[in-house]
Amino acid sequence: MNLMYLAQSGLSSAQYALNVVGNNLTNAYTVGYSRQNIVLGEAGGKTTDNGFFGYGVQVNGVQRAYDGFINNQLRNSDTELCALGSRYEQLKQIDNMLGDKSNNIANSLNGIFGALEKVSGDPVSMAARQEALSQFKSTAYQFQTAARTLNGLEKSTNTQINQTVDQINTCAKALATVNEAIYKVHTQTGGQPADLLDQRDMLLDQLSELVGIQVNENPATGEVSVALSNGLSLVNGDKFSQLECTPSDANPAKLEVSYIDALGNSIRLDEEKLSTGALGGLFKFRNEDLISARDQLNQLALQMGNRFNEVNRAGWDIDGVQGGDIFKLADPVALVNRNNGGDATLNIRFSEDDKGNKEIAKVKAQDYSVVYQGPGANDWLITDSSGKQIVPDISADGELSFDGIVIKPQGTPEPGDSFIFNPTSGAAEKIEVALKSGDQIAASGSDDVEGESNDVNIKDMIAIKDQALIGKATLTEAYASLVSSVGSSTSSLKGDFTAAGSVYKEYESQKQSVSGVDPMEEYMRLQMYSQYFQANAQVLQTATTIFDSLLSIR
Repeated sequence: MNLMYLAQSGLSSAQYALNVVGNNLTNAYTVGYSRQNIVLGEAGGKTTDNGFFGYGVQVNGVQRAYDGFINNQLRNSDTELCALGSRYEQLKQIDNMLGDKSNNIANSLNGIFGALEKVSGDPVSMAARQEALSQFKSTAYQFQTAARTLNGLEKSTNTQINQTVDQINTCAKALATVNEAIYKVHTQTGGQPADLLDQRDMLLDQLSELVGIQVNENPATGEVSVALSNGLSLVNGDKFSQLECTPSDANPAKLEVSYIDALGNSIRLDEEKLSTGALGGLFKFRNEDLISARDQLNQLALQMGNRFNEVNRAGWDIDGVQGGDIFKLADPVALVNRNNGGDATLNIRFSEDDKGNKEIAKVKAQDYSVVYQGPGANDWLITDSSGKQIVPDISADGELSFDGIVIKPQGTPEPGDSFIFNPTSGAAEKIEVALKSGDQIAASGSDDVEGESNDVNIKDMIAIKDQALIGKATLTEAYASLVSSVGSSTSSLKGDFTAAGSVYKEYESQKQSVSGVDPMEEYMRLQMYSQYFQANAQVLQTATTIFDSLLSIR
C-alpha cells in the first residue's frame, strides 16, 4: 500500500508541475508576466529497524521569479529615461524650427540689409524702397511665426502635463485597488497571488514612467506604499491621493500641479523637486528651455525694432518729412494675480532719455515680481527672476523706474497684492511694420527734398548690421547664439537620452533573466515533468500489479 501512496504523491506533484510549466509557456509573451517555479519537497517518512522509508513527495508551493532590487533599479532608470525623452521631444521642435536653413530670421535680417544697400545706391527708386519695406514685413512675420510656434509648444506642454496628471491619478487608484485585492487573498490563504503581483508591478512601471516615485513593499502581504520623489504619499494600502492641474494664480497661461491631501487640502508642488518621469521632463522644458528660447527671441525682436526705429527717426523720408518708427513695439503688460484683494493694475512703459528716445537698450529679458507691501516709504517690493531685490527710482507721482522701464501703479492695492511681468514678453509675437509705404524710409540725412541722392541716414541704417545690440553681439550673432544654444541643448539631451536608454536596456535584460520566460527552457521542463509523470504512473502500475498478485493468492 505504501508504494501506491508514493506513486499517487508523485503523480499529483508531476501534474502540478506540468500545470506550472504549461502556464509559463502559454504566458511566455504576455507583457508583465513573471515566470513561476514549482517547489517540491519530501513528504516526510518513517524510521524503522530496517532503515528510513519516505512517504513520497509534496508540493511546498509555487514561487514567482522576482527580484525587488532589480525591479527598483529598472524603474529608476525608466523614470530618468522618460524625463529625458519627454523633454527632448519638445525641445526638438524648437530646434527644427530654428534650424530651417532656407526660412529663418537670419536670412530675413540679411534680406533687410541687402535691400537697404539697393536704396542707398538709388534713394529715389520706388522699387528699391518697396523691396526694403517687403523685407521689413517679412522679418516681422518671421518673428511672429516663431513666437506663435513657441506659444503653441507652451499650450501643447500644458496639455501633456494635464494628461500625465490624469494618468498618474488613474495608476494610483488602480494600484490601491490591486493592493486591496492582494491583502484579501493573503488574509484568506496566507499566500501571495502571482497574477495580482504582476499587475502591481506593471502599474508601478507605468507610474514610474510618468513621475519619480519611491516604493516600499510589504514582504509579507505583497502590498506596496508609493510616495512621490518629494516624499508626499501617493498610495498607502487601499488609500490613494490625487494630483490636480489648475491655472496659475499669477499667470493663467501656465498650468500648475497640486497635491490633494487626505483632508482635501491643495498643496502646490515644487516643480524643481519633481525632475524625473515624463512630468519632470515637461516641467524642465517649460520652465527652462522654453523660457530661455522665448526670452532670447523677444529680446532680439525688441532690440532690432528699437534700433531701426532710432535710426529712421534720425533721418528724413523722400518727401522731406522726418522719419518715424519702422516697427510697432508693444509696451510690457503686467499680469494681475487673481487672488489680489485690491483693484490695482500696473501701467508699464519703456523709459525715455532727456532727448525723448526710449531706453529699450537697457531692458533685460527676464521676469519681475512686484508685490505691494503697504503704505510707507517702500510701498513696492520688486525682485527679478533670480530673487534679487530691485531698488527703483521713485518719482514724485509714485512712478517706479528701473532697467529701462517705468511702472505707474493705478487703482487701490491691498498689502500682499502681486504682479508679474517680463518687459520683452510678446515683443516677437506683436511686432508689426508701422510704415505705410517705402517712401517713409528715412534714407536722407537732411530735410532737403532736392537732395534726392542723399543716402547718409540709410548708411547709418545699414551700419546696424555690425552694431552690438544684444550684449556684445550683433543681431545675426544673437540669432546664431539662440540657434546654437537650442541646438547644443538638443544634442546634449539626445546623447543623454541614448545613454539612459542603454542603462534601461541593461536593467531590463537583468529583469528578463530573472523573471522572463524562455520557451525552450520551459519546453525542456515540460519533457522532464512528462517523463516524471510517466515514471510515477509506472510506479503506480507496479503497485497495482503487486496488489492484484496478493489478492490472487488462495
